[in-house]
Amino acid sequence: MAIRAVSRSKQVGGSFVELLVSCLIGVMAIGVVGSIYITGQKLAIERAKTLLLAQNISSVLQQLKEDVQRAGFDGLGSSSLLLSGAQRSIHLQPSSNSLGYVYRVASAGNHAFRSVVYKREASPVSTQGDMLKVCEKHSPLPLTVSAASLSGSGGYCFNLFDPKQISISRFEAEAKLVSGNSASSQWVSVFVVGHLLLDPSVEYQTRIELIQRNWQ
Repeated sequence: MAIRAVSRSKQVGGSFVELLVSCLIGVMAIGVVGSIYITGQKLAIERAKTLLLAQNISSVLQQLKEDVQRAGFDGLGSSSLLLSGAQRSIHLQPSSNSLGYVYRVASAGNHAFRSVVYKREASPVSTQGDMLKVCEKHSPLPLTVSAASLSGSGGYCFNLFDPKQISISRFEAEAKLVSGNSASSQWVSVFVVGHLLLDPSVEYQTRIELIQRNWQ
């Protein structure tokens, strides 16, 4: 009887050890699966943030590209239009952080010409991101560069992004002269860098290049 009791005790002890080992393996497996799930969720959130930023910046640059190609269009004369005081149809400030142009939208009247300026401005408050603004104005004659760059009569300037979400850290434009036999144009490159205001580690940068359609 004593031998049977000892044998049963050993069996119970062995089963208990096996149960503990099984539980430990199960806990480890759950931990590994949980860790993989959490890592996957973090990666998915980061990808979603990057996609949001990329889509916003890319759509704005596509809008800019399509509109800049109208720069200088007149329709009534043989030469390209210029902002008053500008040397080329696509005017770049010396600091390269703004780009402006004008084109005709009507044959005559107070809204015959549309002046456009894209410019980067630093935010005056830390709770909002740096801005990429567009100034749009209509007038009976082409405006000066300074007049086209300010809100006021004829139109206003507004931020192209939600300043509580996106901050534009760089907006740089370069232009190269492209000459033909009797006319010249500009090859323009625009570079933009932006990041999420609440998560600066999520950054997106892109560049577009275009050639002015309306040769001078």
